[in-house]
Amino acid sequence: MSDRRAPAAHLWRYNPRVTKTLRWDVDERTSAAATAYPFGIDRGAPAPQFGGCVTSTETWSDRVVQPQTWGYGSLTSSPAEIIGQFQGGHYTQALALVVSWGGMGRTSQYIYGVPKPETIENIEGTLRASAKSIEEMGSIAAPWEMLTGRKSGQLGWSSVMASKTLHFLCRSLGFDENPPVPIDRERIRKKLWPIFRDAIPFTQRPLDWEGDSFEAYCRYMSAILAWAAAKRWTTAQIESTIVNIIDQKG
Repeated sequence: MSDRRAPAAHLWRYNPRVTKTLRWDVDERTSAAATAYPFGIDRGAPAPQFGGCVTSTETWSDRVVQPQTWGYGSLTSSPAEIIGQFQGGHYTQALALVVSWGGMGRTSQYIYGVPKPETIENIEGTLRASAKSIEEMGSIAAPWEMLTGRKSGQLGWSSVMASKTLHFLCRSLGFDENPPVPIDRERIRKKLWPIFRDAIPFTQRPLDWEGDSFEAYCRYMSAILAWAAAKRWTTAQIESTIVNIIDQKG
């Protein structure tokens, strides 16, 4: 369905003098629906984010820039470890941990292609450029295109992989209040979206969250931002709590 039917978006900001935040193109229709028909979060405190998996650095040796800096042996792909790798400028090491954390090892061919040194160097450079753009512009619009676009030099990733990577990259840069949050098919698109959609009268329903376009992802984030504002939580806290609730319901 074409995005041309969607209402004009507005820019969403917190006061930058209070906290380091990103600018978002909020979809008005989604935001209004999320405010009027919120997802039920009956928690007094947010659920913790998934703590990661134990992995081996040797597993990723052909998918990180050499010489690698994280030694040899086991490592846990925890949020803190991922953020630390990004902050240290080890972008492909951080990415490997994002793949592990997100359970995307089986689809790694769509992330790395053929993991040749020049391919890995391009990924490293693209993630470094993405970090620079986020710092300078306070937005993930350009990095989203760098990661999901299919032009020469762009990575051609899915929205699932891009959102997980940008989530941790933004947090590593200090954007902790309203960072992008992961979107996936099983929990978000197959479960959260229908719950949200079906609570809204047909004439008020916004467009969906399918596909890899930035507009579709911003519609998802518009709902997350509205629910985060209502709870006075960060977007990361809202997303981890929603995932926890959905997992408990099965």
